[in-house]
Order: sequence, then structure tokens, then C-alpha cells
Amino acid sequence: MEEHKPLLNEQRLRQKSTWISTRVKVMIYVIIHTLGLSISSPATTQFVYAYVKNHDFANNSTLESNQNRSKFVTQSCNANGTSDDKIQAIASDWSWYITLVKFGIAIPFIMFIGPMVDKIGRKKILLWNLSVLTISFAMKTVAIYFDLNLYYFLIGFAAEGLSGTYNTFHIASLSLLADGTSKGKERTIVMALYDALLGFGIFFSYISSGYLIEYAGFIYPFAISGGIVFFLLILVVITLQESWKNSGEAKTQMSISPGEIFSWCTRSENITSSVNYVFIYLLIFFIYLMPLSASSSIRMIYTLSSPFCWSAEFIGWFSGCNDIVVFVGGLIILKGLQICFKNITDELIVSFGFLSSIASLILYGLSKNNWMLYGAAAAGILQILPIPVIKAMLSRVVHPNKQGALFSNVYLIETVCQICAATLFNNIYHQTVTLYKGFVFFVMSGFPLLALIMMMIFVKCAKTPSKDQTEIVIERPDIQKSNIST
Repeated sequence: MEEHKPLLNEQRLRQKSTWISTRVKVMIYVIIHTLGLSISSPATTQFVYAYVKNHDFANNSTLESNQNRSKFVTQSCNANGTSDDKIQAIASDWSWYITLVKFGIAIPFIMFIGPMVDKIGRKKILLWNLSVLTISFAMKTVAIYFDLNLYYFLIGFAAEGLSGTYNTFHIASLSLLADGTSKGKERTIVMALYDALLGFGIFFSYISSGYLIEYAGFIYPFAISGGIVFFLLILVVITLQESWKNSGEAKTQMSISPGEIFSWCTRSENITSSVNYVFIYLLIFFIYLMPLSASSSIRMIYTLSSPFCWSAEFIGWFSGCNDIVVFVGGLIILKGLQICFKNITDELIVSFGFLSSIASLILYGLSKNNWMLYGAAAAGILQILPIPVIKAMLSRVVHPNKQGALFSNVYLIETVCQICAATLFNNIYHQTVTLYKGFVFFVMSGFPLLALIMMMIFVKCAKTPSKDQTEIVIERPDIQKSNIST
């Protein structure tokens, strides 16, 4: 029976130009995709905050009638902070509801996406994700345009959950990149570059979103996001060639069970390292990702109120510049470390990222003026590095035809993180906002500290794979035979 598998090894040599082209296409896709999603991302939190300010939740009546429909103008920042604290608490709750609906619905979809990526190919999954995302943005736009209750706005996020959210897009895209890269430092730098391009997309999107909200209202970010995602859908249909080769018989065997998401570790030939190594790093990844999953929306609510009282335009500039520094600056530093220190390990690079995140979150908690916020953002320049580096470390020890299942595990963890982080940190912020607004950031800083301690203990007590997993020595004949055959 012929096994469906990516075009690797000798086929990669014959089709090198094709793989370069595919990589470039994926990088272009991720920029467009990030532009589409990020234009509406900051608008979501600010729209909820403005909606709460403009509606009387005691009797559920609109304070400003139906005038200006989508053009909610954020009222002046309340200097005494009493009523504004309540607004922040309610807005934080709605941010939590949105996260629960969107990512809660996405969980079962993501559990099936990885195995489906490895069975039907990457392109079909991308098309499903982009199609449903387009519909979800249309629903959100309609809810804002007709000034509907926030519950109708929430339905749009439920539709987004049916797409598998942005995580589905990344599962398919990273599987495409894994198909066409070697297992060594090449894969690390390509995945770091992928994340850096997210920074470019977010930078331009956040700034554009800030101006759109400030001068045109909230409807345009969502309408434009839907248009960009629809454009990307057409682009993928026209330009992307499937990288996954299916045999005719494989096409008929499409039954998927939830357990297949763990198929990368259930057979010895699918993994070239200890299963414990992968699970430990997945746990570290989960712990570290917890504060990163919720910090952006909470920080946005934090800066909308006193003593900062930022406008949508200012938030757009700050968020955009912060992300371009983190994503692109982190990539430059990563490459610099690899060039200057030939023997530097992935674990050491991840540790630098943990320390950067701890410093940044503590400074956010202490911030009393704009300059302290700028310092907190600068301190976090390395905080994104652990994410692509850990992904590359895990990808290198898993068999090529199980990359989709592996990345489903990674993005399933990210989805669960979104729900857990929103539940924990938004409720902490709600309960402590009247006492000390920055307290939640101190709680967040404990998670990267815990991840750092766990990794130090694991590295010291266990024999982990070398810094360059391309040099892995495979001692089991069955694995060696499997690798040769693929």
C-alpha cells in the first residue's frame, strides 16, 4: 500500500525551486492573514469598552438611542476612576465571554484538524478556515452596523470558532513549512521568520485600526478584515499547490478519531526522541503561553482608563510598535545569537525569552505613566522567542508525516490556554481593579518564572536532545528504515 506523504528527500532535491516558491507563498499568506485578523483584533476590545460606556446595563437601554450606530465615540476618561473601574470590570467580563465562545467551540475542531491535515492535505484545511472566517466577519459587521446587543456580536465569534480560529490556519501553514525544510537550524530560523512576519502584519494592522476607530468608528475594521480574508481565500485557491501526496486508496480512508491527534507519539517510528521530552516541553509551552494569551486585551483595557486614558489611535501605535519590536527584534537577536555563539543551545535561547517576559510583566504592573509602559514593552523584546524555538524543537523529533498531528497538539494547547488565561486573568482583573490595577500583571509574571524553573530542572536531570536535532543518532533499526523509506 502506498503511503500518503509529503514530497521530501530526493523529491525535494528535484523540486527545490518549487519548495522555495511554496515557502515564499506561505510567508505572503501569513502577512495577509495577520493583516486581516489584526485590524479587527484591537477593535474588539475597544468596541466592547465603548459599548459598555454607551449603554445602561441596569435596564439594558441605549443612552444615545440609535444615533451614530457603528460610530461609538469613547467618552472622556473618568478622572476619579470610580465608575470607570466598573466599566473596566464589565468590559473584562465580556472579553472573557468572547474568548470562551470562540476558543471553546474551536477545541473539537482543532482536535480533528491535525489528522485531517495529514490525510487530505494542507490546502483544503486552509480553504475551510478562510471561508468560515469570512462569514464570521460579515456577521460581526452586521451586528455593529445595526447597533445590535452584544450577544449578537458574540454569535460572530461563535462562527469564528467553527473555523478553528487562526490556529487552524497556522497548523496548515506550519505543516507546509515543515514539509519543505530540513530538521536543523533551518527549521528554527524559518519558523522564527514566520513569527516575525506576524509582527509586520500586526504592526500595520494595529496602526490602521487605530486611525479607523478614531475617525470612522468600529464598523470599518471588521468590514475590512472580512474583505482581506476573502481576498486571501481567492489567492490560496489560485496560487497554492498541494504539498501532500495522496494515493487513491488513502483518499477513501477518511475516518478520523479524536485519538489520532496523538498519533505522533503512539508508535515508536513516529518520534525520534523520548515521549517524555515532548510532553515536558508541551507542558512548559502551556505554562509560558498562559499570560501571553490574555495580556494584550487586559493591557488594552488597562490603558483606556486613568491614569493613561489612551485614544484608539495611540493604542494602535503602541500595540503596533510593541509587536514589531517583539517579533522582528526577537528574530534579529535570535539570528545574532546563532551566528556569534555557535554552541548556543535552544534551551538557553528559550531561557532568555522567559526572563524577558518576567521583566516585562513586572514593569507593566508597576507602570504609573506612559514612560513606564514603554520600558515594559522594551523589556519584553525577547518574550516571543520561546514560542517558535519550542515549536521547532518539537517538530524536529517528530516524523514528517505526523507534523499536522503535532501542530494540532501545539495549537490545541494554545486554544486551551486562551480559555484558561481569559478565565483566570480577566476574573483576577475584575476583582482587583479597584484595589490595584496592575496586580494581575504580577500574577502573570509567575508563569514564565515557573516555566523557567521547570526547564532548568528538566535540562539538568534528563538527557535532552542536542541543540541541533539534525544530528540525532537513530539507534533503532525500525526508525532508521522508516526514515530512509520516506
